[in-house]
Amino acid sequence: MKTVVIACDVYDHNKPKHSQEWESEETIVYMEKTIQSLGYDVVVLSDAKEITSVLSGIPKKNRENWIVWNLIEGYFSSSREAYIPALCEYLGIPHTGSAASVQTLTLDKYKTKLYLRSFGIPISDSTLITNKSDLPDFPFPVFVKPNGEGSSLGISDLNVIHNKNDWNEIVPNLLEEYSPLLVEPYLTGKELTVGVIGNFNQYQVLPVAFVETPSGVYHEGIKSKSEFLESLNFFVPPSLYEELTQVSLKIAEVLEVSGYLRIDFKLENEKPYFLEANATPGFSHIYSTLPMLWEKFGKSYKELLQICLELGFLEYKNHKRFQYGKDQC
Repeated sequence: MKTVVIACDVYDHNKPKHSQEWESEETIVYMEKTIQSLGYDVVVLSDAKEITSVLSGIPKKNRENWIVWNLIEGYFSSSREAYIPALCEYLGIPHTGSAASVQTLTLDKYKTKLYLRSFGIPISDSTLITNKSDLPDFPFPVFVKPNGEGSSLGISDLNVIHNKNDWNEIVPNLLEEYSPLLVEPYLTGKELTVGVIGNFNQYQVLPVAFVETPSGVYHEGIKSKSEFLESLNFFVPPSLYEELTQVSLKIAEVLEVSGYLRIDFKLENEKPYFLEANATPGFSHIYSTLPMLWEKFGKSYKELLQICLELGFLEYKNHKRFQYGKDQC
């Protein structure tokens, strides 16, 4: 029997606000039971020492029968979403999701934008700032957000900066906690989200959806584990749907993602612009967007977990990035 290690950070409202990105205990328990129903043994680990000890202790000849479900997101480090992929690759153990290189790139919104723009992906202007005097070259209003956070951390309605007075009032506080900041023109249209499932050259795009929010700003309160205010609207015009499907496929191929990816866009004058790509999306059956998109596809949460595990084993079997770890066995 194959074994799944769910490597996770568990959300606790008493811990630093950066733990907002972590999964709830209810989600982890539900994932554990669902994966067990698929016929796997499951081990849930949330302590770094336990994770490294267990993985390094797996008999070398049996590592191909283990797989790590990567839910570790940590905080502060620019490579924090790459911890598990890098460790698994080094030890020659399968894992879900993309390689460490993909995780590190996509966590940096600015670098991801620069990279994708070079391939012709539609992207608005943007700049990176570390000082409040670093005013952007493009006009107000602008949108300011942390360059290396997920779950809308550091984002509120106040992040829409209309003038220099707003800038001087808001930006210093954001810089103190989240430097560097990404600054981009404020796009006035609706936000959309797209899910992609698959390994390189074998991707499928999930249903495209508008993200409906009370104020139009996708802020951290909306992504709260206790007060989930986001809703998805799947009534997307056919031409826009097709455009985003093709752009999302290209993004997945250019990034060479594995397993799964969620991509966010926003409209301006009915034209979609890439916002960011999330290579470690949430997997809650309650509040996470990717499972919602998948279920709109007409398939169950159980099937989603099954295909993600299968893709992880396929990646391990076929991708050369695991060869060094395999050779050490």
